[in-house]
Amino acid sequence: MTTQPTADTIDMTGTLNRLVNDHDAIVNAMLFTTDGLLLARSERLSQEEGERTAAMMAGLQSLQRQLAGFCGMPPEQQLSAPWRHMISDLTDVTVLLFAAGERTGLAVSVRGGSTTGPVGVAIQAIMKTIRGLQPVLGARERGKRP
Repeated sequence: MTTQPTADTIDMTGTLNRLVNDHDAIVNAMLFTTDGLLLARSERLSQEEGERTAAMMAGLQSLQRQLAGFCGMPPEQQLSAPWRHMISDLTDVTVLLFAAGERTGLAVSVRGGSTTGPVGVAIQAIMKTIRGLQPVLGARERGKRP
């Protein structure tokens, strides 16, 4: 019986490096689990910074899910509200946080404000990457990893 590879069993570093290297405005990219484990990072991002950022991104993703009540969703739908993406517009840099697969997220930092052309191009590239790799971007629950 063959099992489907997942982001926690294959190295996605090359994919993230291509994303960064193919787009001048992209600074860093990382794949993480929604419970804060760094799965892969682009080469410019240190392991230490990647691990710290993975924990922060998982926290942001969790906070975003908590907005369901604020958005008027009934209580029975709030816990099942699907997380999709978040954009943080900082001075001269935009941080993009996307749901990548089951229990994973993809975070990318891009030079420029959120309404600039380079960020729009980066979003398209990220979405293309996620759509193309969707079957392998998930991660198993930690207790079920080899």
